[in-house]
Amino acid sequence: MEQHDDERDTIATLEKRVAILTGARLRDKGKLKEAILIQDKLRKKSRGWNGAAEIRKWRDLRCLS
Repeated sequence: MEQHDDERDTIATLEKRVAILTGARLRDKGKLKEAILIQDKLRKKSRGWNGAAEIRKWRDLRCLS
């Protein structure tokens, strides 16, 4: 009898873990898709902008002062 209870507890625990893992994976995919959409929007707005050139400009201005 005790063995059956232990097996049921183990199965219940595994079922809970699987439910948590699958739910977490689904949430992560949603967040990833949202982040990708935001990055795409920002990328469209910054077309033609060169970060390295901008940093170089500010460093050169600081050195001249």
